[in-house]
Amino acid sequence: MNIFSMLKKSILLVAHPDDEILWFSSIIEKVDDVIFCYLDCTSNPQWTMGRKQSFSEHPLKNISCLNIDESESCDSANWENPLINKFGIKISKKSISDKYKENYIKIEEALKDKLKHSHNVFTHNPWGEYGNEDHIQIYRIVKKYQEKMKFNLWFSNYCSNKSYPLMLKYISGFDSEYVTLKTNKVLSHQIENLYKKNGCWTWFDDWIWFNEESFMKDEDLKEDSKVYGHIFPLNMIKQEFPRKGLYRIIHKLKKVYGCNKASIVDIKTK
Repeated sequence: MNIFSMLKKSILLVAHPDDEILWFSSIIEKVDDVIFCYLDCTSNPQWTMGRKQSFSEHPLKNISCLNIDESESCDSANWENPLINKFGIKISKKSISDKYKENYIKIEEALKDKLKHSHNVFTHNPWGEYGNEDHIQIYRIVKKYQEKMKFNLWFSNYCSNKSYPLMLKYISGFDSEYVTLKTNKVLSHQIENLYKKNGCWTWFDDWIWFNEESFMKDEDLKEDSKVYGHIFPLNMIKQEFPRKGLYRIIHKLKKVYGCNKASIVDIKTK
């Protein structure tokens, strides 16, 4: 695939602010538009305010946001036995599941006209990179439109030990047409520092970017196919599995006090 045709009339659709540099840094300056889905986070007003401020200071000028409230579904699925459904992935808690389903409908409606004239759409992969429920939902919505509108759908190659079992469900029968590009570490650090300054950075403080990242074209993707697939590159991340009880408390503290995931590891080992 020629890189120029890959980027013709292109859109990058991400779930949250900071996803654009964590999983798509190599293309954020190359695509025509970058669209964020979520803005407000009810349990963490600092993230909401910080995201709004960061958008106003963002070095990229081709960005927009759907302004959807987060369902706060992170770690609400059973990752030991993940079950994909129409709305993304099965969520265990009913109140979160209801909001998750509502968001599917809202995002689907909001994207109806935005994707209409695209030739290439980049978004999260079917297993949610490291295992993020919102990322999976975004992929399912874009995939639904791809089947109707026939644009090229590309997704990232990031994975973790947590999301690996779900990823294996998609590898069979997948022809693996992919493109590998160098990550943009300079711009990524610039935007990372912006999010940190505004108190809405959600990832590890000491995160080190991969040198390269790949994007897979999923037109031949067949879920749970009987046909054996091909090997394709994965950027693997070490990720802790969600825990019940204590993990839920720590996750809530993270949202309230703005702790990042690295801080959570420190709390759990004390």
